[in-house]
Amino acid sequence: MPQNYLFIGCNGSVSAIDPVTGSEVWRRTLSSGFFAATSAEDVCILEHEGRVFAGCNGHLFCLDGGSGEVVWHNELEGYGYNDVTMAMAGKCIQYVATVRVEQQDQS
Repeated sequence: MPQNYLFIGCNGSVSAIDPVTGSEVWRRTLSSGFFAATSAEDVCILEHEGRVFAGCNGHLFCLDGGSGEVVWHNELEGYGYNDVTMAMAGKCIQYVATVRVEQQDQS
């Protein structure tokens, strides 16, 4: 069972961070390869009862919250390779992008 870690998902990886020291406790790079979760993808994460669920590029992973070991991996066959939105036990995680548009100088 994990301690009170802060879990983050970034660039195809999931990490557990000690919220007191800011130190990384563990990091798991999600599987790589052609049409798989890759190191350049956004990761949505949801923690529930000691497990960390990570959705990335059309794949779903279940990680042990204490060690970061992969418990299972579902390729979500037939869903494509997009972001994964998750909901469980009253928690909902959805990736939302903000697009920044720069205006060009009209002079």
